[in-house]
Amino acid sequence: MPPYLNLSVENGVGILQLDHPEKRNALGWELHHGIVEALEGWAYDDEVAAVLLIGNEQYFCSGWALDVLQGTTPEERTRFTDLAYRLMITLYDFRKPTVAAVAGVAPGYGMDLANMCDITIASENAAFGSTQVKYAMNGFYHGMLRKTNSQRARRMFFTGDPVDAHEALRCGLADEVVPVGTLRESALRLAGEIAEHGAELTAVLKEVALRASAMDHVSATAYELRVTHDLLGRDLFAHRIAEGLDRLRSGRSKATERLAP
Repeated sequence: MPPYLNLSVENGVGILQLDHPEKRNALGWELHHGIVEALEGWAYDDEVAAVLLIGNEQYFCSGWALDVLQGTTPEERTRFTDLAYRLMITLYDFRKPTVAAVAGVAPGYGMDLANMCDITIASENAAFGSTQVKYAMNGFYHGMLRKTNSQRARRMFFTGDPVDAHEALRCGLADEVVPVGTLRESALRLAGEIAEHGAELTAVLKEVALRASAMDHVSATAYELRVTHDLLGRDLFAHRIAEGLDRLRSGRSKATERLAP
């Protein structure tokens, strides 16, 4: 087990739990390496169809471990920023869906880590801030822009001031806000609903989400139809469509099974 990291797999969900309480899960050398190694190990593991990134019910990640850069040489700082780049791209482009579960204040790189994930679930005690500017650094603007609008992203980027969980929900930095103490349960339930489709399908869906968003509408339509054509020829489709039709005939549609009454 990597230092400061608890890894487990539950019902197709790879759970990556940050666990360095002395630094409130700040990302130093060890956590950077550990997260990258865990993701690389799960990327082609058929037992893992989705990944949940979580701290605990009080805090998620306090950002970059700034003290590791004090008194370092230019070469050491370059190695650390190169490692951070490796982590960011590994998570940003991970080939299966990722869910971040955020509690407490997620400053700077802590928020950035959540923004690199596909979906963020926030506890009511969560707060998000691009606080790097307060230390004469820049935040991860692209990550904010990926989830919210340009005015909100620039306001946070320029001021460094945080927003609470409900404002994060309103502006798109979070998809759901849940009561304090229920974050793990809620986030694991969502990740499990994704993972139940299986790693073969979730990897295809993640590829579409990554690539189609960078295309114009004509290219995206053509690309997504080619993906559909590919899926129709798979054994997975034949099995799932037969199961779905059987349930539909019995009045138990899979399409609406979780629709609120």
